[in-house]
Amino acid sequence: MSSATAVSLANQGFEAPSHVCARFLVQGAADPGLLPRLLEPFSKLGTVPSRVHASCESGDGSQMTVDLRLGGVTPRVAELVEYELRRIVLVSQLIAVVEPA
Repeated sequence: MSSATAVSLANQGFEAPSHVCARFLVQGAADPGLLPRLLEPFSKLGTVPSRVHASCESGDGSQMTVDLRLGGVTPRVAELVEYELRRIVLVSQLIAVVEPA
């Protein structure tokens, strides 16, 4: 949940959640360096993903899909992980879903 969303919810009388669960569905080049790069933001922020699942099953195997999940963190930590994942050069698409814990 972005800070803008939290402010918007607060303005409507909703309280921003103190902890969230985040799911990041990443698609990128099937490169040996992709997985370590995807895990680095979690490590930098002192968190451990609750799920990491990687697959190269689609098409010719040149693309990798990675499902990363993170539970029980503050909205700010989820936002920072999303921001760092989007900066990775090998990532071609990222879908992030953040929900109250």
